[in-house]
Amino acid sequence: MSEPTTPGHGSPPDRPFLPAMGEKGPLPVYDLMTRLLGARTAHKRLVAAADLAPGQTVLEVGCGTGNLLVVAAGAQPAATIIGLDPDAAALERARAKARRRGPGFRVEQGFADELPHADGSVDRVLSAFMFHHLPPDAKTAMLREVRRVLVPGGQLLLLDFEGLPRPARVVAPLLRLAGRHRAHGHGDAHGHGDAHGHGEGHGHGGGHGGDALELSVNDPAMVRELLGEAGFTGIAEVGAANSPFGRWITHRAVRD
Repeated sequence: MSEPTTPGHGSPPDRPFLPAMGEKGPLPVYDLMTRLLGARTAHKRLVAAADLAPGQTVLEVGCGTGNLLVVAAGAQPAATIIGLDPDAAALERARAKARRRGPGFRVEQGFADELPHADGSVDRVLSAFMFHHLPPDAKTAMLREVRRVLVPGGQLLLLDFEGLPRPARVVAPLLRLAGRHRAHGHGDAHGHGDAHGHGEGHGHGGGHGGDALELSVNDPAMVRELLGEAGFTGIAEVGAANSPFGRWITHRAVRD
């Protein structure tokens, strides 16, 4: 997943972000790679934990190529499913998937720290494998924005790695097979939201560029602390599993 962090609804982003497959990586390989590495199972569990209902508005922050969005739309066809990402190339792939599912599924360009949505307009916010790309200040900004757009009682479902992903061992050989080996590594591993993620997802907070964007360790206690500082309640771990990239954890947080 690539990850978001500025407004850019319908216009090119004006600050750096990490694309789903790194700079000029083979985006067509992304969906296959993430599926082989278990992202679809993680997405299904995330959507199940979200307990989607008819009529709800569901936003994925850092949607990338739309794989988590497809799972959400399949689980609850009567919900409005929206994906947000700064990566225009990934959004084109997500948009093609959206067209096959009708008007209740759409994508938009933007960043996580200034969501193009009104206060209290979203019932569920999903984020998968994107949070570790954000530096601490951008993590805080994203969580405050998510809380702002959620309805009272709305929920954030945040899925990401415990610690850092292990791209060097897993991703580099896959990219080599795709003809795109990159020696400097972590920019190719995830930008998503789909790993979605996203390419699913998802400019990771400004100041860095392309593959040089740094990853930020996701200590579970730190994630829970940030959620509390952003004003969320009911914070709980609702899922965990191991993958070739490392152990991932899903946190649920509620806006009062």
